[in-house]
Amino acid sequence: MIQARRLLLALAVASTSSLSVPAWALGIGEVQVQSALSQPLRAQIPLSDVGDLSAGEVLVRLASAEEYQKAGIERRQFLGDLQFSPELRAAGGSVIRVTSRQPVREPYLNLLLEVTWPNGRQLREFNLLLDPPSYSFQPPVAAPAVASTPRPQAQAASPQTPLASSSGPQPGGQYLTRDNDRLWDIARAIRGPQATPQQAMLAIQRLNPQAFDGGNINRLKRNQTLQLPTAEQMQQHSASEALAQVEQQHQNWRAPSAPAPAQMDATRRSSAGAAPVAVAKGDTLSLVGASTAKGAADAAQGKDQAGASKALKEQLALTQEGLDQARREREELNSRIADLQSQLDKLQRLVQLKDSHLAQLQARLAETDRVAQSTKPPTQKEAAQAN
Repeated sequence: MIQARRLLLALAVASTSSLSVPAWALGIGEVQVQSALSQPLRAQIPLSDVGDLSAGEVLVRLASAEEYQKAGIERRQFLGDLQFSPELRAAGGSVIRVTSRQPVREPYLNLLLEVTWPNGRQLREFNLLLDPPSYSFQPPVAAPAVASTPRPQAQAASPQTPLASSSGPQPGGQYLTRDNDRLWDIARAIRGPQATPQQAMLAIQRLNPQAFDGGNINRLKRNQTLQLPTAEQMQQHSASEALAQVEQQHQNWRAPSAPAPAQMDATRRSSAGAAPVAVAKGDTLSLVGASTAKGAADAAQGKDQAGASKALKEQLALTQEGLDQARREREELNSRIADLQSQLDKLQRLVQLKDSHLAQLQARLAETDRVAQSTKPPTQKEAAQAN
């Protein structure tokens, strides 16, 4: 059945390719986000094959609430603030500019847009991912072949020491960090089309925990040989989970660190320390009575109970974290299922439209054959039989 539908769809496309149908001429590309989180939205959607259309002939608007409900997407109230401005250029570079007056607070946005022109209409879904404003992508600069100030250790270095290649970091390779390197730049260079920068950052940190002070992604050490992850290793965390973990580490890095508590020296000694030369006046030595011993026992029991309570709290926190992770994965799975269902509905509507158009073409062809047969002059044999 599926092969038959594909065959009918191919025949319909082939039959309509020779006709001039402007309804299928306008091409709509993928959205390109140009702003960051907590900033007014700035994005553009490339257009192709605009022909002789003018900006006034292309109408772009947010899909209705009914269309959002059919697609299984939440239509947030903030989306009503978006503005869509088509800019058409015959020489190329035509785009639909998407802007907002208010800052965007959500890292993910689902847009369902309706694009209409004189002879056609398209309903497209776009997924926008906004990066934090503190990040800016700068490709890592390749390390120079010869350092300006030679060091004594450089003469004894092994020729197999990994250095940054001229093409920059590569997935699955190695990279030697320098003073001006940032993990964000390295992650953006290797992430590829299937992973987000946050997924790549966590994968690098997971493979190289020794390269970060305090286990924070913002404290990348220099002169560290990083083992870069492959595309599969970047997918171990979902995009939403990676974003949440990166934001948490970023907040921990920006928060003022509390002074470390003083620790007691509990190392084992080989000899006892010297006794004090003089005893301070007022020092007394007393025997511990029964009441004092009972108090010490109660204090020890209280410490045990406090330790048990702390362990239970830690176990509860781990359980809650696992539940939150399962909830996020379930929400992401539901979102993917909704996206697939929406795409399936669109394909089914397209196949129905093609089937209808193919039936019309077949009817027109049959009518043309009938008219041709009725107007065809009789042959000599047919004329002789008639006489």
